[in-house]
Amino acid sequence: MGQPQIRMGLKRVSHPSNVAVLIASTLLLLFATSSTVEAARQTSKGNPQAGTSSRQITNLRSVREKPGKSLPLPVIALGINKSVPSLEPGVECPLSQVVTGVGRRMTELVENLQKFDATEHLEHFNVGASGSHGKPETRKFDYVAIITLSQDGGFRIEEYRNGSVDKFQFPANIATTGLPTLALLFHPNQVSDFNITCEGLGKWDSHPAWLVDFAQRPDRPNRLSGYVINNRNYPVPLKGRVWIDVDSYQVRRLESEMMKPIPEIKLAEQDFAIDYGPVQFRTNGQPLWLPLDAAVYSYQGKHRFYRRHTFSNFKVFGVETAQQIQTPKESYCFKNTSHRDIAGVLSVSPISRSSENIVSVNFTIPSGKRLCKIIGPGKDVSMPVEEVGSAIFRYNGLAGSITEDSILPNESTLELIPEFRQ
Repeated sequence: MGQPQIRMGLKRVSHPSNVAVLIASTLLLLFATSSTVEAARQTSKGNPQAGTSSRQITNLRSVREKPGKSLPLPVIALGINKSVPSLEPGVECPLSQVVTGVGRRMTELVENLQKFDATEHLEHFNVGASGSHGKPETRKFDYVAIITLSQDGGFRIEEYRNGSVDKFQFPANIATTGLPTLALLFHPNQVSDFNITCEGLGKWDSHPAWLVDFAQRPDRPNRLSGYVINNRNYPVPLKGRVWIDVDSYQVRRLESEMMKPIPEIKLAEQDFAIDYGPVQFRTNGQPLWLPLDAAVYSYQGKHRFYRRHTFSNFKVFGVETAQQIQTPKESYCFKNTSHRDIAGVLSVSPISRSSENIVSVNFTIPSGKRLCKIIGPGKDVSMPVEEVGSAIFRYNGLAGSITEDSILPNESTLELIPEFRQ
């Protein structure tokens, strides 16, 4: 079985043959062993509820191996069912009002933010069966994220670390990507995909917060999480708990875990959490809430790891500014110069000219906007760059209404074919 790519918040993914990719759609979590207490303390920020909530992540108890049985999973108090947060007695939760409020915040985020960059610090621990681990592998990235609305109503993210999309930059060839989109599950476009309930009123970081639970609905599409291995999709339904600020309806913290193991890919456990905080948005003076500190614990086959991310030195750009970004390397980029949205199909043929290996991508370019489709395994045009030959973009507009400023690999070509001619 090939190495997996994990999809969180992205509609379509694939994978390099020897790279595992972990995509956490706005999420990131916190898990720590007893010898990494400082990491947990820094994230808890003095929260008085930490001792009674899932913040008890520093308690990783070893387990004894029983004769004739495989070593069970270590007890890790990260998942939402590992501990129960304290609640204020007798306080009724106005669930409809809370969902509407947080949905409004997610809408504002999408409308005002398309791009941000930050300094990302990463710590990666390989974890033994008993919870033991060595020193972490560390990385530091100049991280850039570009968020756009996908055709199915979900959200798509393009990410660059040190100006590259190379997954081999990560420890153990396990890439953590897709971080800034998980809380968008509360966006009005996606919230109906989940069963939403409210536990009651609690606190996070000394702030009153509604504790809201979510779970993937079996009768709705899973646009939040999944694995793609050897071009086969393995949906991973999630459930989780979110702390939503009582006054602002901003998401302060989100925790997530799988609803069930995925035996087909030997995925036994995958727990996430993320802490959010305000980042100043200079254009209008209003702060936007973005992920600040997060981590993930994964147990697949015989491999366990813990990874922690922290983000700082944010630079936030609005939609208009983000559209001025440079053309991504090895991509097809199109500009709609007309006054209406234009839909089209990009068909990319390999050098071998094999019709069986043609990659076709359907998308719509909004009026006056620019859209790029990145080439490479796991990207929009899922084809190795060195195998790309010719491409055709057929669109339902007049000749000249679409222009292109692509950066094409090797000697490949791109032809624009309008449906209507003047």
